[in-house]
Amino acid sequence: MIVRIMRHGDAPTIEGMRQLSAKGIAEARTMGQWLSEQSLTDTILISPLLRAQQTATEVMAYFKHDFKKADESLLKPEADASLTIEYFQALEAESLLLISHMPLVVNLLEAWLPGAGRYFPTAAIAELEINDDSVELAQFITPADLSELKLG
Repeated sequence: MIVRIMRHGDAPTIEGMRQLSAKGIAEARTMGQWLSEQSLTDTILISPLLRAQQTATEVMAYFKHDFKKADESLLKPEADASLTIEYFQALEAESLLLISHMPLVVNLLEAWLPGAGRYFPTAAIAELEINDDSVELAQFITPADLSELKLG
């Protein structure tokens, strides 16, 4: 199974609510375009909070294939990573995209791959390859990394 853990795009408080800024929209679009060029995502699970929902909308605009989408309260920032992982491993997904928040994105990465926890810049994605007996961090990519690739 491929699991991609994504943090929402840049989301300051605007009009009293945490929501995507112009920068956050651009970040989500950059990552959506990149994701559309990777192996197909068959299931997308999204935190119910607005900034994650907005990120998902921008990302999914680049997907040209069928996929399952659901809001998932286990992806709220304060969720217990171990319970979240148990639930997601029970799903019949080959490729799963989780759109969530700090600190949960770090906690999920650390729970799946002890010692690999790291700061997630906005819209960053950690891609894990999970097999019956192993978990591997295949890549960790940010919008800035993709911008550098385009410039280089």
